[in-house]
Amino acid sequence: MDQSRIKTALVHLEKLKIFTIGDLTSTLKCSTPNARVKLKQWRTYTSYNQNGRYYTLPQVPQFDHHGLWVCDNAAFSRYGNLKKTIVHLVTSAPAGLTGKQLGNFLGLSPQSFMHHFRKCPGLYREKHNGVYVYFSDETSVYERQAEERLSINL
Repeated sequence: MDQSRIKTALVHLEKLKIFTIGDLTSTLKCSTPNARVKLKQWRTYTSYNQNGRYYTLPQVPQFDHHGLWVCDNAAFSRYGNLKKTIVHLVTSAPAGLTGKQLGNFLGLSPQSFMHHFRKCPGLYREKHNGVYVYFSDETSVYERQAEERLSINL
């Protein structure tokens, strides 16, 4: 694949902001396996919603202070996939997070994804006032978060 075609493709994809594997194969005029190699080489971000259907080049997203960015209906995280993003959000939250709070941050219905995180490495779940709260499973972080959660609930 010649460098001028790749350069032209990168300019086009940057203007699109988000793209699918089909967009990439037609832009590069290459096979899906070759397009996947380019995605990896370019260190693209994959959407954490829409079944990971969308990609964006690393220079495109303007992440918010939570490390999240939404374009059209595709959502991306600076931390990677949904699991890594949830672990990061929970670990960095002063008092842990409820499923509803996570859903609000992520723009997703918690009923659609939180059941996958009941026993997720990196997370510890416990009930507070009848609501499950997700904390870090790292002991020192958990203790600090649980103490903060108790002071909120007083």
